[in-house]
Amino acid sequence: MIETPLHGGRITEGVVCIGDTVRRPCGQNADFAHALLDDLASAGFRAAPRFLGTDEKGREILSFMRGDVPADLRPDYPDETLAAAARLIRAFHDATAGSALAGREEVVCHNDLSPCNVVFEGAKPVGLIDFDAAAPGPRLRDVAYALFLWLNLGTDGPGPTEQLRRARVFLDAYGLHDRSGVVDAIVDVQREGLARVKPDASEWWRAQVEWVEAHRDELEAGFQ
Repeated sequence: MIETPLHGGRITEGVVCIGDTVRRPCGQNADFAHALLDDLASAGFRAAPRFLGTDEKGREILSFMRGDVPADLRPDYPDETLAAAARLIRAFHDATAGSALAGREEVVCHNDLSPCNVVFEGAKPVGLIDFDAAAPGPRLRDVAYALFLWLNLGTDGPGPTEQLRRARVFLDAYGLHDRSGVVDAIVDVQREGLARVKPDASEWWRAQVEWVEAHRDELEAGFQ
């Protein structure tokens, strides 16, 4: 079998493509992630890989999703792309709501809904990948993290006025009507990111938290 290393996005080391399958090292959360992929398949959610078992090297076998995965964030996704991403995330959440894996929580959260974990066809996001951090949780947690990274909300993106407009495009497409806790949720996920990143990345993360905090009043009023 010919193994072709996969690049793009922020891929786990050792990920390869063999035919129409992807082989990845199993992470600490592998059992939950595999059960989630099975549940998504049963629910008819087609925008995620299918779990196909493990190979002789102990790697998980996933169906290969064709398309492109961004290597980094960008501040200028058009409205149509933002809206499509929000609808994709909503469909994922809805497919997990009320499931045994969600338990008493609203949904199963992906917990890393960066564009770098999304497969694109042209400008349209069509698939979610890398469920290593998935866990039960509230919708708002995933939505806040996605807003942060899809909008590049902080020092690298547009100013507050344009970001508020883009945020409303995203939130309207997702269908989030109660937005009272969005800014707090964004700061929470940013602070969690700051706490876990390596020291050489901490300066960037800290700057993003400070940007949101500096514009908190404007953001809270404008998100409504």
